[in-house]
Amino acid sequence: MISIANSIDYLNADGLPLILCAWIGLLLFNSPATFFHELGHIFSALILTQGEVMLRVGEEKKSKVGKIGRIHWQLSLSNGKEGFSGYDRSGLSRLNLFIIIISGPIASLMITITTGWFILYYFVPTWVEVMLVSWFCANALVFIRSAIPIKLKPTASFTEGPPSDGLQLLRILRGKE
Repeated sequence: MISIANSIDYLNADGLPLILCAWIGLLLFNSPATFFHELGHIFSALILTQGEVMLRVGEEKKSKVGKIGRIHWQLSLSNGKEGFSGYDRSGLSRLNLFIIIISGPIASLMITITTGWFILYYFVPTWVEVMLVSWFCANALVFIRSAIPIKLKPTASFTEGPPSDGLQLLRILRGKE
């Protein structure tokens, strides 16, 4: 018999401090969730392109930089919701471009589903469950923000607001990218 292992009742007075801790965890997990989302794009880009690729998480001006093989990276904890994957799009077929762009949302969705499954089907200490809930929410928000076809909030690097992955995919399907 399958039982749901989630043992915390978040909707009472005892659960309110845990909700606060989960909210703080959500803020702390923004950058790592964005990193794994962008890593989804980067893995596909490494397979489907020949040139160097760029992975950036956080604000460009405040980031640590480095290079590993063909990957140039810039990582910052400031504005962890902002992420960017750069690669040479010239010569890519629409299918290859589609695969690279959809790989980020797929990575976020897979992490979200796996974390949700772990929360619901395993008994863990309360502090671990609160961290898992934060991790789940951070990845779910990254997935939703990337999947909905909209222009995202403007940033210093993208003054007009970057297109979400969903919007880029829609443009590819319509033949406009």
